[in-house]
Amino acid sequence: MNRLPSFLRLASGLLLAGSLATAVAQNVRTDYDRDANFAQYHTFSIYRVHASDGIMENRLRRNIAASLTERGFREVPRGGDLAITAIGAVRNRQEFNTFYSGFGPGWGYGRWGGWYGWGGWGGGPSTTTVYNIPIGTMAIDVYDARTHQLLFRGTAADDLSKKADKNERRNAIAVEKIFDKLPGVKKPR
Repeated sequence: MNRLPSFLRLASGLLLAGSLATAVAQNVRTDYDRDANFAQYHTFSIYRVHASDGIMENRLRRNIAASLTERGFREVPRGGDLAITAIGAVRNRQEFNTFYSGFGPGWGYGRWGGWYGWGGWGGGPSTTTVYNIPIGTMAIDVYDARTHQLLFRGTAADDLSKKADKNERRNAIAVEKIFDKLPGVKKPR
């Protein structure tokens, strides 16, 4: 029987874990009015969508409409039972990477615990590079259109990719994850 060397098993396990982590990496949070009867709502109108650009606004509007329609709601241009507003934005998260070009730990002559040997830290210059990681964020609010009371709020955040189609999929998934938490509403099959 052929067995993979342990380092290959470890590497494949890390690759699998990394791919699963990116699949669920979106940070989605929701909150809702516990006293609201969501079963009484049947239609919705998208009142306001604001994003960093027109492409994102259209994508967000389209994904919200598709997600709510899949859950049995009907979109009407005005006067829906629910009023939907959404905001999308991009911000940067900074990551720092430092490279030490001198000797690392274990080099240099020093005293450890009563005996002499190689120990201590070597000197040398270091270089720190700052990386800006773009983070896409969105917030979706659902109001009772008649009373103007906030019923539900969902937020999502995730790293943006350099690939537009990947960002489009992530946007659709984030909207789905938010509306999956809409209480009292049947989920699509």
